[in-house]
Amino acid sequence: MFLQHLECSACGRQHQWSRLQNLCLSCQKPLLAIVDLTAAGRMLTRESVATREKSLWRYREVLPLPRDVEPISLGEGGTPLLHAQKF
Repeated sequence: MFLQHLECSACGRQHQWSRLQNLCLSCQKPLLAIVDLTAAGRMLTRESVATREKSLWRYREVLPLPRDVEPISLGEGGTPLLHAQKF
């Protein structure tokens, strides 16, 4: 997992990712997930991700979940974009 911490979008306070929260404890503003994209880019290649199932779990390494959490899926995700001709 490449998630480093959660960070307040307003005041910059850092929060532990393992605690379920979406607002800063100091100012109640939204938290941002800070991910080590450099490390993720070294491990995850476009080709390796493209061969995975088309669901949210294809990006598992950058999701804020402990390594021992097993994915639960009903096969959802990967909905294609379709051109709406009369939209």
